[in-house]
Amino acid sequence: MNEEAYNQLEALFRLFREHVLHELKVEEPSFKLHLQRARPAPPARFPGQGLPRRPRRALPPGPEPPSKVRGRTVAVRSPLIGVFYRAPAPEAPPFVEIGDTVQEGQTVCVVEAMKVFNEIKAEWRGRVIAIPAENGKLVQTGEPLVVLEFLEEDREQRES
Repeated sequence: MNEEAYNQLEALFRLFREHVLHELKVEEPSFKLHLQRARPAPPARFPGQGLPRRPRRALPPGPEPPSKVRGRTVAVRSPLIGVFYRAPAPEAPPFVEIGDTVQEGQTVCVVEAMKVFNEIKAEWRGRVIAIPAENGKLVQTGEPLVVLEFLEEDREQRES
């Protein structure tokens, strides 16, 4: 194994360990990796011995797909696990700032995974009202990166 491959593998193990991921899969033409944490064993049940029942709590809803619209805003969500960057390079200006108007298909950020920078594009036209992801930090699949507010004229067309 060459040094670069070793360093990439080591980075994946560190990512898995430090962020307490339950599962990590990486597939490339010449390389496959699947890491999975063992799940705790369920408590043993013995005949005639029931487990006390606890009230079930409702699970929080999962992440919305990026195309699902709620009211006046929509979140551009991360399609993969990786590191979020607001700009294409450290010295470059950010792709978008709060208050900017973005067009459908416009790049709003990048997410780096396995040394590949994936451009994340807006699926809607709107005004940037929030950037909840932190620059240079790990984001999970489905996590909101940029929140857009529909422009008044677009919202009226959508509602008619």
